[in-house]
Amino acid sequence: MTTSAPSVNTLNELFLTSVERHHKPDAFLTKSGGQYRPVSSQEALATVAACAKALDTLGVHTGDRLAILSDNRLEWALTDYAALGLGAATVPIYPTVPELDVEYILRDSAAKGIVVSTAEQLRKVSSVRCRLPDLEFVLVMDTLQETQDSGGRTEQWWDAVGRERHADALEFFRARAGQAQAGDTATILYTSGTTGTPKGVVLTHSNIVSNIQATIDMFPMGPSDIGISFLPLSHIFERMLDFSYFRQGVGIAYAESFEALPQNLLEMRPTVMAVVPRVLEKVYEKVMEKVGSSSAVQQRIFRWALSVGEAAVPYRLEARPLPFGLALRRRLADRLVFSKIRERMGGRVSVIFSGSAPLSPAVARFCWAVGLTVYEGYGLTETSPVVAVNRPGATRLGTVGPVIPDVEVLLGDEFSNDDGVVGREILVRGPNVSPGYYHLDEENRQSFEDGWFRTGDLGTLDAGGYLTITGRKKHLFKTSGGKYVAPEKLESLFQGHPIVAQALVIGDKRRFVSALIVPNFSRLEIYAQEHHIQFSSREELVSHHEIRAFVERHVETLMAHLPPHERVRQIALLPRELTIAAGEVSPSLKIRRRVVEERYQELIEEIYRRRLPQPQVA
Repeated sequence: MTTSAPSVNTLNELFLTSVERHHKPDAFLTKSGGQYRPVSSQEALATVAACAKALDTLGVHTGDRLAILSDNRLEWALTDYAALGLGAATVPIYPTVPELDVEYILRDSAAKGIVVSTAEQLRKVSSVRCRLPDLEFVLVMDTLQETQDSGGRTEQWWDAVGRERHADALEFFRARAGQAQAGDTATILYTSGTTGTPKGVVLTHSNIVSNIQATIDMFPMGPSDIGISFLPLSHIFERMLDFSYFRQGVGIAYAESFEALPQNLLEMRPTVMAVVPRVLEKVYEKVMEKVGSSSAVQQRIFRWALSVGEAAVPYRLEARPLPFGLALRRRLADRLVFSKIRERMGGRVSVIFSGSAPLSPAVARFCWAVGLTVYEGYGLTETSPVVAVNRPGATRLGTVGPVIPDVEVLLGDEFSNDDGVVGREILVRGPNVSPGYYHLDEENRQSFEDGWFRTGDLGTLDAGGYLTITGRKKHLFKTSGGKYVAPEKLESLFQGHPIVAQALVIGDKRRFVSALIVPNFSRLEIYAQEHHIQFSSREELVSHHEIRAFVERHVETLMAHLPPHERVRQIALLPRELTIAAGEVSPSLKIRRRVVEERYQELIEEIYRRRLPQPQVA
């Protein structure tokens, strides 16, 4: 741990002062030749300076846009710092997006150049480059045998940087970086969007810096810490956090891929990380699967340990010491069970930040019970991103925590039923709020007014100032009985459920609520084998009446505590996972409702032709 860093005004100042402050031998850790190697802060500075000089030679100047199409890696961060130092705006592109989206973003932003990671990403750019007159060059991070003919200047990133690695580059970079102003555009991030065309969100240096400085003292870290970076840097959540890591001298280790994350966690043993809820759901699911296949004695030990861990949760949430007897039992439970669960994540994780989507309170409570300290927060690209976050000594499960300093939240239009308020639209004002969307005047008039940003999210604030997200305004629907339903609330109940992998709740103008469910096929196949249900494909498995009845029983149990109008009455099982590649899930892992509903329209209609198992209560 360390004392908080002095305040800065720009990301350039953050980078330069942090390099001088920490002199860190392992500022970054990147895997090469089968093992992680450290990159010092001084080496990073020299490479950033050389990259900036190379970009300047290629024609990138103040106010220009430079796109990055890459997975998380060292070159991503160094290119970002280099472009910022030149006064340019970085335009991140998710590596999973298809060619047409790449073309749209490059054209809309009028990017002068783009840095790509692999041959696959180069192919995307090459196929659309003839239609992008503003795009003057492409730099490729990977060393390729040959660069494809993409109709313009294309070369290796390391070659371009290597030519400029000399003493003059550092002097050049310092001079240019010092010219940046707090209000200058630092980045334009195109929202992945669950509907419609992506919008370019403009964020200034001061937007992002204000968010870092408002949160940095809540979570003290220092040079002894290691953060693992695997959520996309093209999303402001991971990028802002990586800036914050660098500011505090935390070593940043880049995961090779999402698939390699479990192995990378064991190799690097990070102390801090950011996740989306699905990561924690998978941890929970794997633990419960292992317990389910264990002996009766092991299952009893696990249940006892979990009950002890859950008894300790209220004390941990409030950072209070455990009573003596509970502390002894907790220590034994940790030795027998919990330490083994944490070891799968490297064994040293002390802080986990969860964002981008709602985290199920049940999954959150499990994490706290086994010793994984998870702080859920809330934010948007337009707010740089943090608006509210749980923090040490101020955490309430099921909420996203108190609003951060210097940021205001106002609750607007109310949506309610006879039995209570569904939610009110969340409005945000503060130094973290974007000046607007990139050249979209009408959208700016609709979303930004008198300094307030209309988030489109619904929420409530309790007496203690804790914010709870209850849904998304554009997803809120009314049943034919006139009752408001927030689908996100119901979908969050499925998180971490052993039988359900994904769920999409439906019911707009319908007589009851239904759901499309992607089951956990490994658990479903085990159930089928145990009950001698024959199947030759997943399509055959999910269409079997006994399988559907089995899942329906779980859904009924899950919904039993809800008011009648919110309960999922009918389901349909999908034979495959909803994916980014199929366009059904956004790069930030949110289900694209409109796409899925259109794709499965016939199946949805079949749901509503069925006879209800019980009468619908108005």
